[in-house]
Amino acid sequence: MKMVKNIAIVACAASFMFANVSFHMANNYSGLDAATPTVGTSYGASYALNGTTSVGYDSQLGMLMSFAVGNTTLRMGWTDDGAGNTDTSVGLGFTWWNGGEGFNTSISTNYDMVGTGADADGNLSMAVGFGF
Repeated sequence: MKMVKNIAIVACAASFMFANVSFHMANNYSGLDAATPTVGTSYGASYALNGTTSVGYDSQLGMLMSFAVGNTTLRMGWTDDGAGNTDTSVGLGFTWWNGGEGFNTSISTNYDMVGTGADADGNLSMAVGFGF
């Protein structure tokens, strides 16, 4: 049984070792219509499902699905609004710079509309990403 457990652990670790995993940190600007916008920082990680689709988590926007077309991405997110309700977000992102061998880095700008109706709020973020 111990050997089966060790093989399972090695197989799981190897699948992440060769996966396309990326991490990011971003400055977020929300409440852009208000007299004093809110500035915050977010962190997150994403896992590439294929060449154009990724799923991940952002500390500001919650769960994110991204669909890439060239340097542009369509972003869809789901997060808890703090009152037990789920807020959705839809946005676009643009990657300005992408480079590196093995340890890839990127700089991007994203704009997401969070919520619906009168409670909708824009979130502008500038992100630096690191990926494998």
